[in-house]
Amino acid sequence: MKLTRLAGECEKGTCPTVYSVDGTGDLIVQGYVVDDTEALETIQLPAGETAVRIPASLIRRIASGNLG
Repeated sequence: MKLTRLAGECEKGTCPTVYSVDGTGDLIVQGYVVDDTEALETIQLPAGETAVRIPASLIRRIASGNLG
């Protein structure tokens, strides 16, 4: 799977980042693991899914033109 970095909270290193999956239009989001029990009960994740937390500024950066 080939990924293209769209935007991140830092230029290099490990920080919340959004990638596109080449050839699919899908996105992969790197963020902080959500481990708050109340939040996870609210979300009710099905098997095979997880929740991550990212800064709202990262979504604004993607929405302002990086998705083409």
